[in-house]
Amino acid sequence: MQTDDAPKTPGAWRLGLDLGSTAVKAVLLDPGGAICDFRLDASGAKPTDAADRLVRDILSRNNIADARMAATGYGRNLAGRTCRTVTEITCHARGARQLHPDAAAVIDIGGQDAKAIRIGPDGQVEDFAMNDRCAAGTGCFLEVAARKFSLDIAELSAYCGDDPDSPDASGKFEINSTCVVFAESELVGLAARGVQPVEALRAVHRAIARRASLLLKQAGAAEPLYFTGGVAANRTLQKALEKESGLTIRRADHAQYAGALGAALFA
Repeated sequence: MQTDDAPKTPGAWRLGLDLGSTAVKAVLLDPGGAICDFRLDASGAKPTDAADRLVRDILSRNNIADARMAATGYGRNLAGRTCRTVTEITCHARGARQLHPDAAAVIDIGGQDAKAIRIGPDGQVEDFAMNDRCAAGTGCFLEVAARKFSLDIAELSAYCGDDPDSPDASGKFEINSTCVVFAESELVGLAARGVQPVEALRAVHRAIARRASLLLKQAGAAEPLYFTGGVAANRTLQKALEKESGLTIRRADHAQYAGALGAALFA
């Protein structure tokens, strides 16, 4: 007879890892398929080290000796031989549909890439569009912009407010570069012209939203549309993307863990 303190039977438990460029996420599913734990850690210089820490911690916290594992994300191929690897597109679609059975599309904006995914009635990926060549349309640009004005990235949405548009409706404060290096130079130029930091940062949000809305159009995204990834917590960007795309965007439950959840479902 197994006591409460004894390790639970391995095999039926599933653990999904999402090794992103800025954070590593882990989701543990119990034998019934329910989420019983989820955690994240900064990727750091070695995301595999962060992944190892998360695996040890989440198994220990739940008194599990082992679990079936699958990995997705930027560093998924570094997760180890015993870990199945699955593409980010597939995992985000599967994770979003698990969280929200009505999901018809997903927009995920991560640290180094952004992707729009159209999901079919059967839950399979029907089409997708991805920006992975330049960080100007990703969370990296938000981080660069926040640092430029001595803010933490988590403060941006509260600082900019729900309305991504400038009070000056002329829209003269815009950032048009498709490269984050040149876009940062545009930020410096706006500051030199005396543009208030809040207006420059709103311009950053509008610029990212324009690029993301193009991805949604390319993928043929439709509602219900869910926002996943760490950037989904930024309400200013959510509102800017709604204005650019003309679509209603809902923030997914456990948005930052959608990829890891999808990986766990494939484990």
